[in-house]
Amino acid sequence: MTARGTVEGSLACAVALAIATPCVAQTLAHAPLGLENVGVEEHLETRIPTDLVFRDHEGERVRLGDAIQGDRPVLLNLVYHSCPSFCSLVLDGTVAALSRQAWTVGVEFDVLTISIDPRDTPQIAADVRRRTLYRYGRPQAEEGWRFLVAETSVTEDDIVAAFGVYPEIETLTDAVGFRYQWVPRQGQYAHPGVIIMLTPDARIARYLYGLEFADNDVRLGLLEASEGRSISGVEQLILYCYQYDATAQGYTLVAWRIMRIGGALTMLFLFGFLGLMWWRERKRSAAAS
Repeated sequence: MTARGTVEGSLACAVALAIATPCVAQTLAHAPLGLENVGVEEHLETRIPTDLVFRDHEGERVRLGDAIQGDRPVLLNLVYHSCPSFCSLVLDGTVAALSRQAWTVGVEFDVLTISIDPRDTPQIAADVRRRTLYRYGRPQAEEGWRFLVAETSVTEDDIVAAFGVYPEIETLTDAVGFRYQWVPRQGQYAHPGVIIMLTPDARIARYLYGLEFADNDVRLGLLEASEGRSISGVEQLILYCYQYDATAQGYTLVAWRIMRIGGALTMLFLFGFLGLMWWRERKRSAAAS
């Protein structure tokens, strides 16, 4: 690809990332022709189709329902591995955020990285998987982080004709509201930057946007997606104190919830203090008699 093609392709990706706003895919006033509909339409609480079949890094057929354990949340990110520059930053941002989490892939949650590009082969997925897991640096992820591609790959020459006819890719992206576009002039895909949190039963719990993801947002997104399964009382309390703010595109503290907790703790302290005073007074009276 020429330097101009790379720059134009990166620009297309940047535009696509910029218009990935929550709730409804929106457009920029000066979006390049053909990219007007690139973005995300949130489908919260929708259960993704678990009967879709992909191939993993070893070329084995994998049914989505078998890749989701059913007892822990799943982080889903849709990427494509042949992007020469900008788009790979979405995966890099995911790795960076997960590396700073107390939870570990393959233990408390799983990750599905699925390519939207039917040109990507199991061999390409294997290379990306090796580099990604090396950067993540936790051995438990070997079993908990899946890298999947279309069941049947196509060549570079077939990509234009193939776009839109790969049911497993199209069905999944439609289900999660992920809107992307093949840009023939650059020979690349324009797509939004987003990671999607799934509940243990494969329902969409939350979308997080961008190239870099705030540690607290990822942590809270996973807690929310876990639906209270196997999380500590402290984590339950943290989750209670925060709420997702669509305007801020992240989690924010909820003042009235903090005040309610503060009030409850104050009452608990007050009753405890009064109880202690009552007990001491009774003890003193008993000693005097």
